[in-house]
Amino acid sequence: MADKKTYYYLKLKEGFFDSEDMLLLQGMKDGYIYSDILLKLYLMSLRQDGRLMYRGIIPYTPDMVATITHHQVGTVEKAMKVLTSMGFIEILDNGAIYMLDIQNFIGRSSNEADRKREYRATINAEKSRIIEDKEGQMSRQMSDVRAPENRDKRTENKDNKDNKNISLELKDSKQNTFISLPLVTGSGNYDVTFDYLNSLRELFPALDVEQEFRSMAAWLDSHPRNRKTPRGIKRFITGWLERSQNSMPASRTPQAPAATKNMSTDQYIFCLVWRCLLVFGNQRVTQL
Repeated sequence: MADKKTYYYLKLKEGFFDSEDMLLLQGMKDGYIYSDILLKLYLMSLRQDGRLMYRGIIPYTPDMVATITHHQVGTVEKAMKVLTSMGFIEILDNGAIYMLDIQNFIGRSSNEADRKREYRATINAEKSRIIEDKEGQMSRQMSDVRAPENRDKRTENKDNKDNKNISLELKDSKQNTFISLPLVTGSGNYDVTFDYLNSLRELFPALDVEQEFRSMAAWLDSHPRNRKTPRGIKRFITGWLERSQNSMPASRTPQAPAATKNMSTDQYIFCLVWRCLLVFGNQRVTQL
C-alpha cells in the first residue's frame, strides 16, 4: 500500500555555512546561536511553506520561540532583530514571520522557480490584506471623527426618548399630587403623589414625611446646582429620609399618649373626634 503522507525536510547545499550571509551571521557575537535559531525557525515553518504562526493564527512571541529553540528570551529577541535586518526573515504587522529564503531549502518535488514566485506572491497577498484592514479601520475612525454630531444626535435622541417617557409618567401623576420637587434645569418638577407619600410613611414610620418633603422642596429650591435628574430624584428622596430617620433620637419615636393607652377603640375614636371639633371651634373663634 502506497504511503500518502507528505514529508517535509530541509535541503541545505554543501556550502551553506560558507555563504557570505552565514559567515557574517556566525561572525557576530552569539552568531552561532543566531544561526541555530534560524535553522530551527526554518524547520518550524516547513509545514506552512515558510510562514510561522502558531496553529496558523497566533503570532509567535519571543517567549514562545525561546521555549521551542531552548534559548534565552533576550537572545531570541536580539536574534530576531539581526535576522530581520539581514533579510533572513520578515515579520509582518500581524505578527506572521516569513522565512524569506526557505524556498531554496524546502525538499519537495516541484519547480523551484515556481515555488519562489508563489511564495513571494503569498507574502505580498498577506501584506495587502493587512494594509486593507488598516485602511478600513482608519476610514471608520475618520468617519467617527468627521461626524461627531451624528453620535451626539443619536445620544440626544435616546436621552429625549427617555425624558419623554419620564415626562409621561410625571404627567399621569399630577392628578394626585402632594408636593412638587424642582429638578435640574430643563427637566421640570417631580410630583410626589399621595400614593407614593403613603408608601413612604409605612417605610419611615418615625418621621413626619410630609414635613420632610417640604424641607426637601425648600432645600432644592435654594440649591439649584444640587437638584436631581428625573432618574435620580427617588434615590435622593429615600436617602434624605433614611438620614433623617437615623439622626432622630429614640425619644422622638411616635407613641400613643399616656391617657389613651388603656382606652377601648370606641373611646379612642370618640376622643379624636372631640379633639378635632375643639380645634375647629377654636379656629372659628379666632377668625371671628
